[in-house]
Amino acid sequence: MTNPIATNWLAGSETQGLAGKEMALVLSGDGKVCTVLHSSVDVEPNESIDAIWSASVRTRICDNLRRVLRDRRFFSEELSLDEEGRTAEFTYIAQGRDRVLLVARDTSRNRETLTRLEHLAYVDDATALPNREYFLAELEKIVEHQRLREGRSAVICCHFEGFGLRQGSVSTTHYDEILQQLGTRLANELRGANSDQDDDYERRSVVARTDFHRFGVILPEIENGTDAESVAERLTLALQAPVEIDGKTYRAQVHAGIGLFPQDGSDAPTLFQNANAATEEARTGEAGEVKFHSGTVKLRTLQRQDLEVELRSALDRGAFALNYLPIVDAVSGKVHAVEALLRWPESVMGSHSTSKVIGLAERTGLIVPIGEWVLRESFDQLKSWQDDGKPDLRLSVNLSMQEFSRTEIAPRMAALMLQVGVQPSSIDLEITEKMLGRDAVAGYRAMDALKALGVSLIVDDFGTGACSLAQFAHSPVDGIKVDISLVNGVETCERDLAACAAAISSAHALGLIAVAEGVETAGQAELLQQHDCDFLQGFYFSRPLTGAQMREFLANEQEDATA
Repeated sequence: MTNPIATNWLAGSETQGLAGKEMALVLSGDGKVCTVLHSSVDVEPNESIDAIWSASVRTRICDNLRRVLRDRRFFSEELSLDEEGRTAEFTYIAQGRDRVLLVARDTSRNRETLTRLEHLAYVDDATALPNREYFLAELEKIVEHQRLREGRSAVICCHFEGFGLRQGSVSTTHYDEILQQLGTRLANELRGANSDQDDDYERRSVVARTDFHRFGVILPEIENGTDAESVAERLTLALQAPVEIDGKTYRAQVHAGIGLFPQDGSDAPTLFQNANAATEEARTGEAGEVKFHSGTVKLRTLQRQDLEVELRSALDRGAFALNYLPIVDAVSGKVHAVEALLRWPESVMGSHSTSKVIGLAERTGLIVPIGEWVLRESFDQLKSWQDDGKPDLRLSVNLSMQEFSRTEIAPRMAALMLQVGVQPSSIDLEITEKMLGRDAVAGYRAMDALKALGVSLIVDDFGTGACSLAQFAHSPVDGIKVDISLVNGVETCERDLAACAAAISSAHALGLIAVAEGVETAGQAELLQQHDCDFLQGFYFSRPLTGAQMREFLANEQEDATA
């Protein structure tokens, strides 16, 4: 009898095989079907895969089954299904000693798929307005057009807040409805839904949701700043009008900033950045405030430019340094791994906070070459320690959002590891929940590519984001790092201890390791050990050390072990 799950899940396959669908099967090493999780074709347990795919595809699948069971590694590849050009991605995940989970997804590039991808790429789901990517692409076109004809344009950024989402007074469903109403209200205000007297530049405006709490408007052609200011003031009033949902009334506090072309930016990124800077300045005032990019905002922009110049100079001079923090086995107390920590040069930091410097590095794209320097330097250091008698030592390195999202991150890292001579199995890459939250599909695609190299993936700062461990159940993640904010309170707060214990237990249930960071006392270490935390890290064991100091630390540990 056909598995009812398989029949109902993706019924109606166009042809035998896949045809725009997906299937998930648990197979034995010889290609026998053990379990049908879901499928668009009739497949029964204990049957061979012969009836599903062509001979060439079957041969390749069987080869890959043996490979995955032998190497115990995640593997994925794309194969051609037939002469009509249909393709599918086959993902293999070892399940126990002799079982493999096979997930097959159709990757045929038809018009429907491309249209859907285009929609996802350029439309905000919550409001149905264009998103940030579309907005910036259109702004680029408009700026180029106005540059050629020496015209003027304006960007208005409207920031809204005050609904109490973080405090729990607004449900997620209601919040989406609020966003929809605000987006519609904004578009109608500009498009003249209630009047035929609106100026032409308003009807031709571009409206988008550019950030979580922000709308963007492009006025493609204006006479002067007064036109933009008048529109911005009207928009703030419109957005601050009450929103009624299910008998409840919600009000937003709205601030707006204006960037003018060409005086506030001769290119699209600069113009948009300066409009957002003006918005931040407006947020220091009362609700409804509208600010041009001028005065204090311009001064701050100059300060950021100076900081960017110094940051580039420091990178060129090789003025950065690395410290290392040991990660110890919770039971034995032996060093299991070391985490590489970037130390910014004093010439860059000055009176700036670390978060400000990192934010600038991310916005300017400098975080990518800085990240590559960290990888190369730390890989070299790891190889040196391993050659000194610590062959099993691991290295943990943090990835930035920009590094993580680069399509070439996996091949570049593979080339670097080969060049330095370190094994991928010695490397732990730390990513954050926020990275996955921005674009889950792209995030998991990046994780798959990195995991295929043989490195381990650790979710850092676990407990501070919106992700749950359940989201990692079928991902290539190898472990979590319980955030310091939870670890700090394990001795004094029962809730923090319970949260840590739950995170550790859940991680183990999913086959993941658990690391606790920020351990500063013997009591914290003991409690975490009692709750079966695998590894510990923090000032209780060591302060951050230079490469030379860490070599001495490891040597002393080795001497103590042999004494």
